[in-house]
Order: sequence, then C-alpha cells, then structure tokens
Amino acid sequence: MKFFIKTYGCQMNVNDSERIRHILKKKGFVDVQDEDKADIIIVNTCAVREKPQQKVFSYVGRVGKGKKVVIAGCVAQSEGLDLLKNDKRINFVVGTHQHYKIGSIFENFIKEDKNGIDIKFSREWEEIIPDIKARDSKVYGYISIMEGCNNFCSYCIVPFTRGREKFRPFKDIITEAEYLSSNGYKEIILLGQNVNSWEDKKEGKKFVDLLSYIAANIDVKLVRFITSYPGYYDNELIEVMAKHRSIARHIHFPVQSGSTRILKKMNRIYTREQYLKMIFDFKKNLPDIKFSSDFIVGFPSENEKDFDLTLSLIQKVEYESIFSFIYSPRKYTKALLLKDDLNIKVKKQRLYKLQEVQRNIQLQNNKKLIGKTIEALVVKRNPKKIDEVIARTESYRVVNFKSDADPGEFKKILIENVGPYSLRGKEI
Repeated sequence: MKFFIKTYGCQMNVNDSERIRHILKKKGFVDVQDEDKADIIIVNTCAVREKPQQKVFSYVGRVGKGKKVVIAGCVAQSEGLDLLKNDKRINFVVGTHQHYKIGSIFENFIKEDKNGIDIKFSREWEEIIPDIKARDSKVYGYISIMEGCNNFCSYCIVPFTRGREKFRPFKDIITEAEYLSSNGYKEIILLGQNVNSWEDKKEGKKFVDLLSYIAANIDVKLVRFITSYPGYYDNELIEVMAKHRSIARHIHFPVQSGSTRILKKMNRIYTREQYLKMIFDFKKNLPDIKFSSDFIVGFPSENEKDFDLTLSLIQKVEYESIFSFIYSPRKYTKALLLKDDLNIKVKKQRLYKLQEVQRNIQLQNNKKLIGKTIEALVVKRNPKKIDEVIARTESYRVVNFKSDADPGEFKKILIENVGPYSLRGKEI
C-alpha cells in the first residue's frame, strides 16, 4: 500500500515524519509524493496555535474518498478520541510517543479494517535513526536529542502534547551524527523543545559536553541547535561556541515578550533585563553572532506600555529574523484562566506594527551587505527558475543566485541586491 505524509509545524514534526517514513518503508509500504496516488494519508500535526490545528481539519476535509486517514503528532495527542468521534473520515490516531509503533499499527488496522487510537505517554526513548532516503534533506540533518518540556509556560500546550522532558542517550546521538557525516551531510541540527536541559546522567554529560564533542569530532561544516530556552543560559555555552568555529554563529532565542510583567504572566523564568544581558554576553564574546526569536502579541492584559517594551527590545537586539503571532488560547494551559479582553483589531494592529519594525531592521541590515562577498550553503535548486539555486547563510539568510551548483555545496556570492527577507547576488 502507498502512503503520503502531510507535515505541519516545527522541525521536531519534520523529524518525526522522517522517522515515520523510515519505519513504514522498512515494513514494505511505498512512500509517494502525490497524495492522490496514496492509499493512506498521514497528517503529522501541530497544536501550538489554533490556526495550524484548524488547517489539519481543513486538509482532512479535502482528502479523497476511499483513503485511510491517520492523524499523528500534537493534535492527535491533545484531541485524542474526539478526533475519531467527530470526524468519520479519520481511521486512526497516533500520539507523539507512539509513532515508533506505526508500522505494526498500520498492519493491524488494515488487516482488521478497524479504527483505533494509541496516545499513551512513555518515559522510554525509542531509538530510530531515519535512513537517508527517509529524510527531507540530503544537506542538513535533524537529530532529536530530547523531547517534552517541564517549564509549563502559561500559554503553551507542549507539556500536554509532548509530555515531560526525556533525554536521548549520548552514545545514540553520536551514532546518528556519525551516520550523517559519513553520508556527506554538511549541517547537523540538534533538536528539542529545550535542548539546554539535555543531560545523560549515566555518562555524566550535559548539553555543553554533547555540543563540544560533536563540534570537535564529527566532520560537518556546521552544527546548530533548536530551541534554546533563555532561562537555562549559562556562560559555558558561550565558551564552547567560542572554542569551536563549526558551531553556527546563530541562535534561536525565543523571548515571547519584551515586558517583564507579561513574561511573569507567561511563567517565563527570566526578566527583560536578564534576557538583554544574555544577548550582550553573547555579542561581547562572539561579535559575529546573530539571533532569531519568537514573539506573542496580544497576550491577556498586554497594554501599550508592554507592547512598546517589546518593540524596543526588537530594536535593541536587531534580530536576524523572528516568528510572531497573535496569542492563541490553548486547552489545558493556565493562560485560559486569564481574562483575554484585548480587542482582536488591536491585536492585529500590534502584530502588523511589530512585523513592520522587524521588516525594516532586516532590510537595513541586508543593505549593509551590498557589495560584500559572503558564503552560503546551497540547499536546493529554485523550483521556479531552473538556472538558479537557493542557498542559506550561516544565520539563515536566504540567498538566490544563478548557478549549476548541487545542493550541499558552499559558494561565495557577491551580494548585488537585497530585500527584507532575501539576498540576491552572483557566484564568485
């Protein structure tokens, strides 16, 4: 039987889809890129905001008749049995801790032609290394090092969809890193809801030990990590990054708000001042480092002063890029108990203003690159222009240029023109 995977959400979900694809292909199922040709549609879902969750239901509604539909991931975990009850087109629901069983689940529910659900949490780490053919990219490879979160930020559903923190053993992570290196991957991206909290007590290692070992011993050009929670920052991370040039000079450092008052309501364990000091410490020791971040606009009780503090923080840090959203109430979270009395029109106006401020920062910073030569990694050919490639800089800037280079090559590019979201140049 043929299957097609539709993935919504973060890099963790992309990596989970790679694992699912790997398992099913090993079981003899056939992976297809055209959903119309598939017998089974797997929807790997995101529940962090209402909009991506609604996209799931909209997508399922468009699936052709006669196909079996499996809901996996965070929406599967949060909605559970209600999915089967409320939508007869859905055949099976697989939670975030159970996708390693998906091969046997498929065999059973196809053989018996029965609907079902498996959303049990597990404290065990199930070891799966997706082979090259199961991965989305042959240039950069994701490695999950932990899953879950213990922080319980008041707006966040992750602890309820991914469970409490559990950590992958050090030796298994290194095995996968060596596998990617031996297959020619140029970047390794370490994944987790909060990578800084990773540890292997048996081996006596913390995240900085893992990062340092990979940077020193694994033959790849760049090592990245996502996501880094500001509350767990320490100077050891700066020291390790300064020591190893293969660790990308780019950190995704989600702040959510520039107001200490709002951060406290969000149950974030740092203040505005502490966050800015972290940024200053990084820049002092790593002058070329760049940051990206996440922002929530319109959190319950956010006033103009709170919002202005967020804008001023963005202007102080000068992020390379940001992800910004209007606050989205999520089931199970403590923020649901807060009075959300801000008008949606005001929320949209604030979001637009924030994005405009960031857009101007990116444009001005990109203009400084005109006439300069930079290095970028070719990630794919441009699907709309056959004589061009799309590349990314170390800080994730998109660069477009004419080239016959293959994905995985690093190229020197003279920047000739820029916009707020991408650069254009010619290959040197």
